[in-house]
Amino acid sequence: MEINLLLTLDLREQAALQAALVTHGAPDPLVTMALTGACRIATLEEARKLKRWLADARAADSGDFAALEVIEKALARFGI
Repeated sequence: MEINLLLTLDLREQAALQAALVTHGAPDPLVTMALTGACRIATLEEARKLKRWLADARAADSGDFAALEVIEKALARFGI
């Protein structure tokens, strides 16, 4: 199933995401978002993998992941 979900971050969230990616092996959409401030997620499977990675990153570390929280909320609003 194909979807068309565009996620965007403000500069503060983008900087926080870049810092988070230094310590975690992130999926391609997050790397793209960290570099450009936005990414397009084209499949439901890709969105589910992203959500799983976000949950794993949150469970593995007690750091400040404000940008990850923004992404999780966007995915939840989309129904993922």
